[in-house]
Amino acid sequence: MIKEHRNIPIPDHYTCIIDLLCQARRLEEARNFINEMPCHPDVVGWATLLSSCRVHGDMEIGKWAADSLIELEPQNPASYVLLSSLYAAKGKWNEVAQLRRGMRDERVKKEPGYSWIKYKGKVHVFSADD
Repeated sequence: MIKEHRNIPIPDHYTCIIDLLCQARRLEEARNFINEMPCHPDVVGWATLLSSCRVHGDMEIGKWAADSLIELEPQNPASYVLLSSLYAAKGKWNEVAQLRRGMRDERVKKEPGYSWIKYKGKVHVFSADD
């Protein structure tokens, strides 16, 4: 990019490459790319990798991404929820329970999700909380 286009990549460029590799299911290549980057990924880059690991069931890279994301934003529940979902999909219920205990101990709280519908002129609200 620097030689051919005379552009110095910014963190967003690296995040886009991580996203493209993840969408192509090339998670190992994404990990290698991250390890060779001149800077560390930002929260979006790690979250992209973690989310893709959850979708594709890659426990090893997913755990690495989650640990890195939690290190950057320890109070953000999203990383814990994605990792918990990855563990649950693999049937690792002890790890799910341990992760939730860790969230409770660290006072990390997931906000409930809400959805609503309007039916016969009345709004009905539904919530989902762990």
